[in-house]
Amino acid sequence: MVVDTADNVLSACCANDCSVITGYLRDIDDKLTQIEGLLPIEDRIIFAQLLLKHGLIGEIEKKKKSENADYSDKFHAKEFVYMAVAHLGMSDTDAWNKSMTAFEEAMEAEFPANDKEIISQDDYDSAMAYADSAVGLNN
Repeated sequence: MVVDTADNVLSACCANDCSVITGYLRDIDDKLTQIEGLLPIEDRIIFAQLLLKHGLIGEIEKKKKSENADYSDKFHAKEFVYMAVAHLGMSDTDAWNKSMTAFEEAMEAEFPANDKEIISQDDYDSAMAYADSAVGLNN
């Protein structure tokens, strides 16, 4: 199940067919046979985890949360696309193709953080540990 999910993530992130990397089923003499991919299963899982982390969560900088910031337990990709279009002057297509890590770096370059807003190392480590566990990087 984990391997199938990882392979689905890799396939979704590839512009072309990546079955040579992930492996595939082939009909040989009226029997379905698994053809192994070029990447070992462990590497495919790690790549998928990192793609999810950078694509959905991003690799956040050490910043202090604003006291009046609203918390949301939902992720809305279109909000980030709209921000990229509005604040970074990107096209819709470019914004949809940008990873969260690249989006955050571009926003940081456009709107640098005030040094007074840096959070403590413990808060940062705690947030990153939670993010890593959310995509399965911590076992």
